[in-house]
Amino acid sequence: MDMKMNANQNEQVPLDGLEPAVDPCYEKGDQVTLLVDHVMAHMIMKMKGAPATIVAGYHTRAYAVDFYTTNDHTFVKDHKWIIQREIKGETDDSPALANGTEITMEAAHMPGMKGAKATIVDSADENIYIVDVPPYQGQQAMMNHRWFLQSEMQTREATEETGD
Repeated sequence: MDMKMNANQNEQVPLDGLEPAVDPCYEKGDQVTLLVDHVMAHMIMKMKGAPATIVAGYHTRAYAVDFYTTNDHTFVKDHKWIIQREIKGETDDSPALANGTEITMEAAHMPGMKGAKATIVDSADENIYIVDVPPYQGQQAMMNHRWFLQSEMQTREATEETGD
């Protein structure tokens, strides 16, 4: 997997005005361990156990979605996460969307995502983070990876002490 999975940063939905993380566990520059894998395109990104560095933290609604990519019609199941403002016609202040809601994504986390129709399959309302992930288990580094929930990571020191 290469950094091309992280779409051009210029195509990303701007984060200006997004509410900062509320009582965050992590601050910019903190070292964490990721506790879950995420799905990108047609493959699972091996991220469970990976070290990462916090780039930024926010508080907003996040959604997991199923969709077909616009570039090659690859089915992506349970892509985690896109945030409320990355959904066409939605803002940070829009009401929460229910599971099963069909949406159009403005998110550009990977090729074929922006403009794709999707179905919401899960949601969370908690702190969410952008992280940098160094090369891990044969995958290349991912910079400014959007998004990991606060509950999907723990401090690096805690992981090393527990041996997880």
